[in-house]
Amino acid sequence: MKIRLNSEMCFRDIEKYLYPVSEYGKEKIINNMYDDWNEYEHTKECLKSFINSIKKKEGDIVDIYYLEEENIIVGVIISLSGSDNIKTFLKEINVAPSGKRVAKLTCFHILKEYRGIGKNWLKREVLSDLKEQGIEEVYIKSSHNKALNLYDKLGTRIGNYIGISDNKLYQRYGYIYKIEL
Repeated sequence: MKIRLNSEMCFRDIEKYLYPVSEYGKEKIINNMYDDWNEYEHTKECLKSFINSIKKKEGDIVDIYYLEEENIIVGVIISLSGSDNIKTFLKEINVAPSGKRVAKLTCFHILKEYRGIGKNWLKREVLSDLKEQGIEEVYIKSSHNKALNLYDKLGTRIGNYIGISDNKLYQRYGYIYKIEL
Protein backbone atom coordinates (compact mmCIF):
# COMPACT_ATOMS: atom_id res chain seq x y z
CA MET A 1 0.00 0.00 0.00
CA LYS A 2 1.10 3.57 -0.44
CA ILE A 3 0.06 7.13 0.04
CA ARG A 4 1.35 10.07 -1.96
CA LEU A 5 2.04 13.27 -0.09
CA ASN A 6 0.15 16.29 -1.34
CA SER A 7 0.02 19.99 -0.56
CA GLU A 8 -3.00 19.59 1.74
CA MET A 9 -1.17 17.29 4.16
CA CYS A 10 0.64 18.10 7.34
CA PHE A 11 2.92 15.93 9.43
CA ARG A 12 0.04 14.79 11.68
CA ASP A 13 -1.56 13.19 8.59
CA ILE A 14 1.41 10.88 8.01
CA GLU A 15 2.93 10.42 11.46
CA LYS A 16 1.23 7.04 11.97
CA TYR A 17 3.27 5.56 9.11
CA LEU A 18 6.47 6.12 11.12
CA TYR A 19 5.50 3.60 13.80
CA PRO A 20 8.19 1.07 12.69
CA VAL A 21 10.82 3.84 12.84
CA SER A 22 9.75 4.82 16.33
CA GLU A 23 9.81 1.19 17.46
CA TYR A 24 13.30 0.68 16.02
CA GLY A 25 14.55 3.60 18.14
CA LYS A 26 13.09 1.95 21.24
CA GLU A 27 14.64 -1.38 20.23
CA LYS A 28 18.07 0.25 19.96
CA ILE A 29 17.79 1.67 23.47
CA ILE A 30 16.45 -1.55 25.03
CA ASN A 31 19.20 -3.64 23.42
CA ASN A 32 21.96 -1.18 24.28
CA MET A 33 22.52 -0.45 20.58
CA TYR A 34 21.83 3.30 20.70
CA ASP A 35 24.36 5.06 18.51
CA ASP A 36 23.37 8.69 19.06
CA TRP A 37 21.32 8.74 15.85
CA ASN A 38 17.59 9.29 16.23
CA GLU A 39 16.05 7.87 13.04
CA TYR A 40 12.57 9.02 14.04
CA GLU A 41 13.56 12.67 14.45
CA HIS A 42 15.59 12.66 11.24
CA THR A 43 12.73 11.08 9.30
CA LYS A 44 10.22 13.50 10.79
CA GLU A 45 12.31 16.50 9.75
CA CYS A 46 12.86 15.02 6.30
CA LEU A 47 9.13 14.52 5.78
CA LYS A 48 8.35 18.02 7.01
CA SER A 49 10.80 19.42 4.46
CA PHE A 50 9.21 17.29 1.72
CA ILE A 51 5.76 18.61 2.67
CA ASN A 52 7.05 22.20 2.52
CA SER A 53 8.65 21.52 -0.86
CA ILE A 54 5.40 20.07 -2.19
CA LYS A 55 3.49 23.12 -0.94
CA LYS A 56 5.97 25.33 -2.80
CA LYS A 57 5.39 23.21 -5.94
CA GLU A 58 9.08 22.37 -6.36
CA GLY A 59 8.27 19.15 -8.22
CA ASP A 60 8.75 16.63 -5.42
CA ILE A 61 6.88 13.35 -5.65
CA VAL A 62 6.90 11.61 -2.28
CA ASP A 63 5.32 8.22 -1.80
CA ILE A 64 5.12 6.45 1.54
CA TYR A 65 4.90 2.71 1.03
CA TYR A 66 3.68 0.78 4.02
CA LEU A 67 2.74 -2.68 5.20
CA GLU A 68 -0.17 -2.95 7.57
CA GLU A 69 -1.45 -5.86 9.59
CA GLU A 70 -4.44 -5.66 11.93
CA ASN A 71 -4.41 -1.83 11.77
CA ILE A 72 -0.73 -1.67 12.75
CA ILE A 73 1.90 -0.30 10.39
CA VAL A 74 4.57 -3.02 10.36
CA GLY A 75 6.80 -1.68 7.56
CA VAL A 76 7.55 1.64 5.88
CA ILE A 77 9.75 3.00 3.13
CA ILE A 78 9.73 6.47 1.59
CA SER A 79 10.43 7.30 -2.05
CA LEU A 80 11.42 10.74 -3.33
CA SER A 81 11.47 11.50 -7.05
CA GLY A 82 10.85 14.22 -9.61
CA SER A 83 12.60 17.21 -8.09
CA ASP A 84 15.69 19.30 -7.61
CA ASN A 85 16.08 17.47 -4.28
CA ILE A 86 17.11 14.42 -6.31
CA LYS A 87 19.73 16.46 -8.19
CA THR A 88 21.06 17.74 -4.85
CA PHE A 89 21.19 14.19 -3.48
CA LEU A 90 23.08 12.90 -6.54
CA LYS A 91 25.55 15.77 -6.24
CA GLU A 92 26.08 14.97 -2.53
CA ILE A 93 26.95 11.35 -3.36
CA ASN A 94 29.10 12.34 -6.36
CA VAL A 95 26.88 10.79 -9.03
CA ALA A 96 26.52 12.63 -12.32
CA PRO A 97 22.91 12.83 -13.53
CA SER A 98 22.40 10.20 -16.24
CA GLY A 99 19.29 11.68 -17.82
CA LYS A 100 17.31 8.74 -16.44
CA ARG A 101 14.34 9.15 -14.12
CA VAL A 102 15.65 8.62 -10.61
CA ALA A 103 14.21 7.96 -7.15
CA LYS A 104 15.79 7.92 -3.71
CA LEU A 105 14.55 5.47 -1.10
CA THR A 106 14.86 6.32 2.55
CA CYS A 107 13.52 5.27 5.94
CA PHE A 108 13.21 1.53 5.28
CA HIS A 109 12.03 0.00 8.55
CA ILE A 110 10.15 -3.17 9.40
CA LEU A 111 9.07 -4.19 12.89
CA LYS A 112 11.41 -6.77 14.37
CA GLU A 113 8.91 -9.64 14.31
CA TYR A 114 8.26 -9.06 10.57
CA ARG A 115 11.86 -8.84 9.38
CA GLY A 116 12.68 -11.22 6.57
CA ILE A 117 9.82 -10.03 4.36
CA GLY A 118 11.59 -6.85 3.25
CA LYS A 119 13.20 -8.17 0.08
CA ASN A 120 9.94 -9.48 -1.37
CA TRP A 121 8.02 -6.38 -0.36
CA LEU A 122 10.68 -4.08 -1.77
CA LYS A 123 10.89 -5.97 -5.09
CA ARG A 124 7.22 -6.83 -5.65
CA GLU A 125 5.55 -3.66 -4.47
CA VAL A 126 7.93 -0.74 -4.10
CA LEU A 127 10.38 -1.25 -6.97
CA SER A 128 7.71 -2.54 -9.37
CA ASP A 129 5.52 0.48 -8.62
CA LEU A 130 8.44 2.84 -9.18
CA LYS A 131 9.17 1.12 -12.48
CA GLU A 132 5.53 1.58 -13.51
CA GLN A 133 5.95 5.29 -12.72
CA GLY A 134 8.84 5.40 -15.20
CA ILE A 135 11.66 5.42 -12.66
CA GLU A 136 14.80 3.82 -14.11
CA GLU A 137 17.32 4.09 -11.25
CA VAL A 138 16.85 3.93 -7.50
CA TYR A 139 19.43 5.05 -4.94
CA ILE A 140 19.66 4.01 -1.30
CA LYS A 141 22.09 5.10 1.42
CA SER A 142 22.39 2.73 4.35
CA SER A 143 24.57 2.19 7.38
CA HIS A 144 22.43 -0.63 8.76
CA ASN A 145 24.61 -3.74 8.61
CA LYS A 146 21.64 -6.13 8.52
CA ALA A 147 20.26 -4.39 5.41
CA LEU A 148 23.48 -4.34 3.39
CA ASN A 149 23.14 -7.96 2.22
CA LEU A 150 19.68 -7.16 0.81
CA TYR A 151 20.96 -4.14 -1.09
CA ASP A 152 23.97 -6.10 -2.37
CA LYS A 153 21.51 -8.62 -3.90
CA LEU A 154 19.29 -5.95 -5.47
CA GLY A 155 21.81 -3.46 -6.73
CA THR A 156 25.40 -2.28 -6.92
CA ARG A 157 27.49 -0.50 -4.31
CA ILE A 158 28.58 2.74 -5.90
CA GLY A 159 30.13 4.52 -2.95
CA ASN A 160 30.36 4.97 0.76
CA TYR A 161 29.99 7.72 3.31
CA ILE A 162 30.61 8.59 6.92
CA GLY A 163 27.79 10.16 8.88
CA ILE A 164 28.31 11.99 12.15
CA SER A 165 25.94 11.21 15.02
CA ASP A 166 23.49 13.75 16.40
CA ASN A 167 25.73 14.92 19.23
CA LYS A 168 28.92 14.51 17.20
CA LEU A 169 29.96 11.54 19.38
CA TYR A 170 30.20 8.75 16.79
CA GLN A 171 30.81 8.15 13.12
CA ARG A 172 28.47 5.93 11.10
CA TYR A 173 29.99 4.22 8.09
CA GLY A 174 27.57 3.43 5.29
CA TYR A 175 27.20 2.56 1.64
CA ILE A 176 25.39 3.99 -1.34
CA TYR A 177 23.58 1.62 -3.68
CA LYS A 178 22.14 1.98 -7.15
CA ILE A 179 19.36 -0.34 -8.32
CA GLU A 180 18.57 -0.43 -12.02
CA LEU A 181 14.90 -1.01 -12.79
